[in-house]
Amino acid sequence: SMSQVIYIGLKLIKILAENRFQLISSDNAGISWQIIFEGSNETGEFFELGTKGKIVFAKTSNGKFRSVTEGRTWTKIR
Repeated sequence: SMSQVIYIGLKLIKILAENRFQLISSDNAGISWQIIFEGSNETGEFFELGTKGKIVFAKTSNGKFRSVTEGRTWTKIR
């Protein structure tokens, strides 16, 4: 199932509400957040995130992407 916030282990990753091109993460249950993906024209705006094991999936304005770096880099799924 896809959502705007996901867990990988203890790490939370979510779409930044004010700028949906960017992703933020928290290692302390949401007390503090860091930008982990500054956004790009390639990925576009993020709509939903999902996980399968350690792989992160995203639905964006430019299609479907996957990340094996906990959301720091993205590859388009053909």
